[in-house]
Formats: sequence, structure tokens, C-alpha cells
Amino acid sequence: MSDLKITNIEAIPLSYRYTEDEIWECPGWVKLQRNTVLVRIWTDKGIQGIGEIGESSSIPQSVVSIVEEQFKKLLIGEDPFDIEKIWKKLYTRSRGWGQGGLAVQIISGLEIALWDIIGKSLKKPVYELLGGICRDKIRIYASAGMSSTLDELIAEMQGYKDEGYTAMKMRIGADIEGDIEVVSAARKALGKEVDLMVDAGMCYVDRPWDFNTAYRVAKKLEKVELLWLEEPFVAENIDDYARLSQLTDIPIAAGENHQTKYGFKELMVRQAVDIIQPDATRSGGILESKKIMAMADAFNLQCAPHIFTSGVSLMANLHLIVSTPNVLIMEYDRTVNPLRDGLLIEPLKYENGYVYLPEVKAGLGVNITDEILEKFRFIPGEVNKKPAFSLDQENLR
Repeated sequence: MSDLKITNIEAIPLSYRYTEDEIWECPGWVKLQRNTVLVRIWTDKGIQGIGEIGESSSIPQSVVSIVEEQFKKLLIGEDPFDIEKIWKKLYTRSRGWGQGGLAVQIISGLEIALWDIIGKSLKKPVYELLGGICRDKIRIYASAGMSSTLDELIAEMQGYKDEGYTAMKMRIGADIEGDIEVVSAARKALGKEVDLMVDAGMCYVDRPWDFNTAYRVAKKLEKVELLWLEEPFVAENIDDYARLSQLTDIPIAAGENHQTKYGFKELMVRQAVDIIQPDATRSGGILESKKIMAMADAFNLQCAPHIFTSGVSLMANLHLIVSTPNVLIMEYDRTVNPLRDGLLIEPLKYENGYVYLPEVKAGLGVNITDEILEKFRFIPGEVNKKPAFSLDQENLR
């Protein structure tokens, strides 16, 4: 118990609109704008905590309304140190309309802000409160691979290799035969000394892969020697995850669209995946993700947390990563993203494919100022533009 009390909660939508040169594509959509929703929790002693709500980019105004109308009243007056109590309260009180999806992602953001408050109150970095450091640096992989043409993709990946990255991830999913050709070409260009991963992202398109499609892709990609194949199925399709994991030599990874220890339990018990990918902003918060990763350790599974939004997400997951023993590698978003770099108190040090433990004096090591709020003022408008995909597109026959 502390002498702090929560007095206010503020949900803050932020945006960065891409220029024509910065727009990037995934199979199935084009990214026009980066949005996120941060939360700021105020205490009666003037200490503020900052968190981030996971996949909130497409409906930020709705997220703000839910925080204000549903969760704010449940937090006012609580001691921010009582994270377990508060988490259970928020999870239970949203049972009728939550237990997953956006509700858990909002709880994640609020929980992260509580850890920021605790760290600032105790004048300690959050990783010290999570068990201390297991490593002072962590291997990272360049997460991108979204160039439009094969030549551009190879040039992009070669550029990461030249920068010192020893692992890279590319996106696939909309053109099966073309994807196999492109992944094979990337492997040939990069050589065997670079680890290569592919992300099917539940296929990014309106109709995700069925088992036969995923199995065919996996078998054809086995000779490429991938570090993993990510999300070949939608999150709820545990049966096909388990089948595919038993039938391919490629390690299967998933988790960014699974939530809480309850959702991850099924993945582990069913031996459905080889690599677990929680995200503190989406899976239930920092402590819930710590529990998920401890469960994975009990099943002798490694973790590679998902990180792809702002600097708050980056730092929340980094504190988790450096304090957890069974982490394989860390994702580093290589798309243009000022919302990531602009929120860090101190820039991270990258060198030879590693990121080093930051010198965080207290809390998460992030900050929002009036200048940042003005610079990234929320811009209503279209975030993603969907190309003309349909349920009967030729590549899915």
C-alpha cells in the first residue's frame, strides 16, 4: 500500500499522417496514417503515469469514449500500487462486454501507466520492479519487408543487413505463389548468416488461409530455413495451429492477437506454437505478459514479443524483455514512425544488431509534453486503404 491515490484518467489520441513518400503497404492494405491512443493517469501527489492502448489505431475516438465512460470511474480513488487488484477489477467489471479484444487492450494501457507511476514513485526503472535484468542487451530484428517490387524488397533487406541487423521479417499472404518466390529470393540475396522470418499476419486479407493453404505454403518454404512462420491462421483457430506445428519443420509463432494468460494457455497446452509473441499493450499489460512468458518458460518455449506502435509500447515491452529469461529476440519496427521515437526521454542505442539496456532513471522512460501533443494532434480520417481484395480472389482458390 502506498500513500498515492488516482485522481484522474485521460485518454489521448495521437496521429502522424504519412507523406506520399512514406506510405507503406502490407498484403491486403495500404497504410496512410499512424494512430495510437495513450492514457495518462494522475495521482494526488502529482505523479503521472503513461500507458498505451494496443490495437486502437482504427477507432481512436471510440477508445477515448470507452475509457471515459466505462473505466475511469473504476480507477478513481484506487492506490496505483495495487496492480493485481485493479487488473482483476477492470477485467471482471467488463466481463459482460469484454474478456478480450478492445477491452483487454484498454486494460493493458491503463496497467502500463500504473507501472510508470510506481517506478516514478520509487525512483526506479520498471525492469527493476519486474525481477531485475537478465541481459544488458537484446538481439533485435528489422520488422518491415513491405516494399512493392522484388527488387525494392531485396534492396530494403540488404540495407538492413548493411546496418548490422542479423535478422529480418517480411510480410506475405495475398499472393501465395508470388510470396514463395519472393521469400526464396530474399533468402538467396541475404545468405544463410541472416535469420529470416515471414509474417502471414492472419493473411492481412478478408479471407484468411485455410489449413490446406497454410500447409502448402509451409512445405514449400521449409527449404528456405526460416526462423519462424508467423500467424498463418486467425487467432481462434487453435486446431489448425496445432496440426500445422506437428507437420512442418518451420517453427510457428503467434500471440499478438491472443490475450491474457487464459488465451495463451490454450496455445501452450495444445502445443500449437513454438514461439510466443505477447505484447504488453495488447495481451493484458506488463504483469499479465510477464505471467504469460513465465507460463511459456514452463513449457520450454521462447518468446519474441510483438512491438509495432509508439515509443510507449516499445519501452513497456523492452522493460519486460530485459527482465525475462526466455526471450529469443526483440521486434524493431522499421517503418517511418515518429510516434515511436518522439516519445522517448532518451534514444535507444542500437549497435551490430542489438539494442542496449537504456538508462532509465524512473518509470518507463517515456514522456509526453504540450509540444508533443500539439505536434501529433489527432487527425480524423482514413488510416488504412484496402485494395480490391475479395473472398473469391484467384490466389485463394
